[in-house]
Amino acid sequence: MNDVLVERGDGVLRVSINREDKRNALSAAVLTGLLQALAAPAEARVVVVGSVGDGAFCSGADLAIMADDATGLEQHEARGLLRQVVLAMRACPVPVVARVQGLCLAGGTALAMGADVVLASSAAQFGLPEVSLGLWPFMVSALLVRHVAPKHAMDLMLTGERIDAAAAQRIGMVSRVFPAESFVAEVDGYVAGIAAKPPLAVRLGKAAFAAAGESSLEAALEAMQAQLSLLTTTHDVAEGIAAFFGKRPPVWQSR
Repeated sequence: MNDVLVERGDGVLRVSINREDKRNALSAAVLTGLLQALAAPAEARVVVVGSVGDGAFCSGADLAIMADDATGLEQHEARGLLRQVVLAMRACPVPVVARVQGLCLAGGTALAMGADVVLASSAAQFGLPEVSLGLWPFMVSALLVRHVAPKHAMDLMLTGERIDAAAAQRIGMVSRVFPAESFVAEVDGYVAGIAAKPPLAVRLGKAAFAAAGESSLEAALEAMQAQLSLLTTTHDVAEGIAAFFGKRPPVWQSR
């Protein structure tokens, strides 16, 4: 059985963790599969990272693996795969959408927050239970501090309590929450909408947005001005404006 399922179609690359019997826990095989998929989006205009089943998006690291006979160095190197996956999401040239249903715990939270957009089912629950095991969500904290106010982040890490999707959205962990009963259709519609946007603008925009967050305001504004000038020289911008005045759908050519 493949631990990661990959499906392509209609400009969308769907990558799903396939360990439902293990609550879609992370293993070296899962993380390696995610890395391989993210490294080759090919003609995809958007990537969706999800999982099989309704019970869990991802329950974090597989604790059975942590308890096996692997040496400390081997376990340390295996944990580095999660870091690589998060960085691969950021480096992916097209938007990465996390499709979160059910439980999203520990390293699963890092996986979700590494995406550009997080879409959650109203039945989803988020939590960082590491402290109750004598651990600490060190790697998750590097993402939390970039998305959630410090007081909320520390509350989650110190208590280990779970919060629902609505609460996760309020504190900045989730982009949108859809009703559980229509979640699949809502996500498909959202993703199809992104796939229909001009690919060139979206690719340049994602890269520019990430760069702006790491620059001073002055440097960011200067870089954004240059990117805007570059984009306005493309065929797709001329096509978008012509389609607007011609009251017709644009035909994007990514040039």
